[in-house]
Amino acid sequence: GDHPVTAATIAHQCNIFGLMDPEEEPSIVVTGKELESFNKEDWDRVLSKPEIVFARTSPQDKLDIVKELQARGDVVAVTGDGVNDAPALNQANVG
Repeated sequence: GDHPVTAATIAHQCNIFGLMDPEEEPSIVVTGKELESFNKEDWDRVLSKPEIVFARTSPQDKLDIVKELQARGDVVAVTGDGVNDAPALNQANVG
């Protein structure tokens, strides 16, 4: 539910998200609003990044993220603390 800047800052402070380098663009922040219009090319572009932070995502967005990662052969772990996290938790390989 965090604002994109807040989410990126927290991820950076936890050493799971680097500083965005405009030359290499290894990191990306994606909002739930952006996910609404994603097509295959968008998913491919975003999921090719080594560091991704998703912000302001809905329960359906979370589930879609898990499914997209799994479709690419990734093993997905999800944590959550609310009922709204249950679909993504259940779909994940580790939840």
